[in-house]
Amino acid sequence: MLDLLDIEGLYPLYSRVERYLEEFPEERKTLQIDGPYDEAFYQKLLDLSTEDDGTVAFALTKVQQYRVAMTAKDCSIMIALSPCLQDASSDQTPVVPSSRSRFAFSVSVLDLDLKPYESIPHQYKLDGKIVNYYSKTVCAKDNAVMSTRFKESEDCTLVLHKV
Repeated sequence: MLDLLDIEGLYPLYSRVERYLEEFPEERKTLQIDGPYDEAFYQKLLDLSTEDDGTVAFALTKVQQYRVAMTAKDCSIMIALSPCLQDASSDQTPVVPSSRSRFAFSVSVLDLDLKPYESIPHQYKLDGKIVNYYSKTVCAKDNAVMSTRFKESEDCTLVLHKV
């Protein structure tokens, strides 16, 4: 688990930061909403406290942690393997030995741009749409199945006929 809050838990904290920025727009740079994403920025993200003290600092930390987690969840990892000769020197290139051959490899991580702060409302709305769609389709399906079965809360009369 990369983030401690889902979008429903995060959105009120995002709203707290937004209200603060509406009142103090000049603080956007100080709060590092748009960067720079330097060592000081990442040090603030190490605060894993879960007790909301009502401050903008707590809300901002959770929002930034969420953005980093969403970035990590969305990044791509590319692994390239290429066969190399058994006697080829591996001083420069890392090599993975296997039972029959050796492979030179490289690993790259792509799309590590921090997810935009402004995308949080969109993610919140999208999550709501997904939940609503799921509720409509699954609940409707469950209700249709339940209507054909005996429900514990319903009265049931057993009628016997002579045979």
